[in-house]
Amino acid sequence: MRFECIAVGIVVLAAAGVWQVRAGQGSGAKNEGGQDTADLIRHGEYLVSSATMCGDCHTQQDDRGQPNRTRLLSGATLPIRPRKETRNWADESPDITGGGLAGQWSEEDMVKFLTTGIDPDGMKARPPMPGFRLNARDARAVVLYLKSVPGQQKARKKEKGKDSER
Repeated sequence: MRFECIAVGIVVLAAAGVWQVRAGQGSGAKNEGGQDTADLIRHGEYLVSSATMCGDCHTQQDDRGQPNRTRLLSGATLPIRPRKETRNWADESPDITGGGLAGQWSEEDMVKFLTTGIDPDGMKARPPMPGFRLNARDARAVVLYLKSVPGQQKARKKEKGKDSER
């Protein structure tokens, strides 16, 4: 009887493990340009805008202290300071759009940063940037969304291209 209970327990654990692995793979990895990618981008927009609040630090504020929507996630002077001296404190946040870090770092590097808090150079995020520990699916969703936001550098390049066509 004891052996049967252990065997059933092992089978249940194995089945749960297989289910977990398959759920983590998701169909989004198979269908790069399809609906799954669009769903991930929407999920990434939600995470960036409503859960992790990236715009609070990575979007410049207008004269009334509101986010400047024309410079969404394009980097800014940080509106916060520590009360006491904090080593390695960042005074400015980088552009994290497709025209900034999301366009410079590979998808793999960005996912690693968002799941481990370690950048491609092996460094931890500088305060006040938190060392996120997102799961792989959420990290990929954030990356796909950030890469879809053109940012200021890409927008300027498009404008220059239009000017040269005239």
